[in-house]
Amino acid sequence: MKKILIIDDENLVRSVINIALTNNGYKVYEADNGKTGIQMFIDIDPDIVITDVNMPEMSGIEVTKNIKENKVDADVVIMTGYGTEELIIEALRVGASNYINKPVDFKELFNILDSIILKRENRRLFDVLKDVVVFEKKSLVLDNDITKVWGTVNQILFNLSPSIGRKKIEELKLGLYEILVNSIEHGNLGITYDEKKEALENNTYNELVTRKLKEANEQKKVVNIQTIYNGEELVVEIID
Repeated sequence: MKKILIIDDENLVRSVINIALTNNGYKVYEADNGKTGIQMFIDIDPDIVITDVNMPEMSGIEVTKNIKENKVDADVVIMTGYGTEELIIEALRVGASNYINKPVDFKELFNILDSIILKRENRRLFDVLKDVVVFEKKSLVLDNDITKVWGTVNQILFNLSPSIGRKKIEELKLGLYEILVNSIEHGNLGITYDEKKEALENNTYNELVTRKLKEANEQKKVVNIQTIYNGEELVVEIID
């Protein structure tokens, strides 16, 4: 039975997620603040941590950073409200595996959890040698689904040599993530900075994206990505 730790200062949020996860076969633990959550993580060693980003005393960013320092391959999913894109970027920077918006869409949450669990199982089953890759060329096509961006980033950088260093690779991941999101939002969807700012302020960002996404899909707009890696240098070309 997979163990999941929920860290959130809102009792109702924890309770609703706990019920959904328990009904789907997970063993669920709860913490109502970051400090307690970190200690519970050390004590129970859960498979996945789900933490809110906005909490008193210790934020989800600090929680994620502490957890990753305790266990480098820990998987943390950040929960956040719309309009906190900077916090999402910062969470990914300190090592979060993924994020989900509040109120939680449970179909999306279970897709994220299934993906993380599959990744963890594959990590145990397969030892991939990356230093043996001396040349690689990839062609990728990304539609306008922003939830696929992080997986696309991981695909692009999959075979980078570990000798580059974990910190550098994480920086590259974050940079590519921001570029691809911009390619979708500002390139294919044509959302301007002012439009996005106004939509976030008025809590209409979802409606804006849905409308722009329909137009982009009707025009069959995609993001084309070409990569060449020779073991020492990675060249990435992104065309929206």
